[in-house]
Amino acid sequence: MKRFFKDYDSINQFSLSLEYHQDKVQCVHCLKNDQFVSHGIIYKQRSSAFAEKVGKRLFCSNRSRRKGCGRTYQIYIENEVPSFRYGAFQLFVFIAALLANVHICEAYYQATGQFESRNAWRWLKKLNFKLSDYRSFLKVRVDIHSSRLTSRCNSLRHLLPTFSRLFTPGNNGCVNYQVSQQQPFF
Repeated sequence: MKRFFKDYDSINQFSLSLEYHQDKVQCVHCLKNDQFVSHGIIYKQRSSAFAEKVGKRLFCSNRSRRKGCGRTYQIYIENEVPSFRYGAFQLFVFIAALLANVHICEAYYQATGQFESRNAWRWLKKLNFKLSDYRSFLKVRVDIHSSRLTSRCNSLRHLLPTFSRLFTPGNNGCVNYQVSQQQPFF
């Protein structure tokens, strides 16, 4: 099932036409096709006064004579990273700053406007954890020794050559990865 959509309107259109898509939409857990029910909206709190719609929940229903597994499946707009406070744009700014050889704490500040550097290192740890996925997505061998990008940080020595190929000019690699792989960037 497709997990990332262009905008909220396309998510809403898809969820309203679940009966039409029942042959194409299959639960990843119980492998049943015709059990999905639209189950609610996912919001992200952008400020104290503004919550933005970023996705929807689909429920593989096990109620009212349905034989689903009862699990909830979430679909998102393509520029949102699931289970992450910030969007793909802030993550893109963070990685672009790292590629410009900015210190990790300063890159985090440029992306989020927050001074808490502890979270910058958490982001870096998450990116390192998914490094093999990014490299398999690129389908080319990334040679870290011949790269022009250098860093004193060991974790950045491996990440920067991969991200220089993933993030080309005019291309947000986070969104591109999520749409083509249908899995979250983090």
